[in-house]
Amino acid sequence: HEKNLTIILSSSAIVSTISSSTLIWMIVRSPERLTTTRHRILFGMAVGDIIYSLSIATYGAMVPSDEDYYTWNAHGNQITCTVSGFMTMVGALMSCLYSCSLNIYSLAIVKYNKTDSYISTKMEPFLHAVPIVMSLAFGFALLAARGYNPLGVYCHLPNYYPPHCHGIEDGEVR
Repeated sequence: HEKNLTIILSSSAIVSTISSSTLIWMIVRSPERLTTTRHRILFGMAVGDIIYSLSIATYGAMVPSDEDYYTWNAHGNQITCTVSGFMTMVGALMSCLYSCSLNIYSLAIVKYNKTDSYISTKMEPFLHAVPIVMSLAFGFALLAARGYNPLGVYCHLPNYYPPHCHGIEDGEVR
């Protein structure tokens, strides 16, 4: 059982969800709200982090229950695992790509001295479209390929080879 790892990952995910929610709350309550490109990019990054963190914050409960001999607190089924895996993929990829968008935005301001009007009209549509479209495209592609399966304490990308089947190709059954 990976009980300690599950507790650490899920507890960290809860802290991350609270932190990203706080960031969204601070942005929405600020005088600028969502009128600046920076705030909109940070908002998107926080939303992606919340989606990812919520998929990890389940303490392994989304993992199919037939994995309970291997994964602590496994109470789900293949559907809950698929939902969790989809959220993990979309949220993680969205957060990473929004981080890239924030870096490109900062580079445009600091190195290339681009104006806010230039950034908001010429660059910002791509700074949002790439993270959203790419993360959803990968998420749905894996969904169509049935790519979300148990991976230890959460559900993600691997083909489904239950731990008791490792070595079956060699005639070894555990």
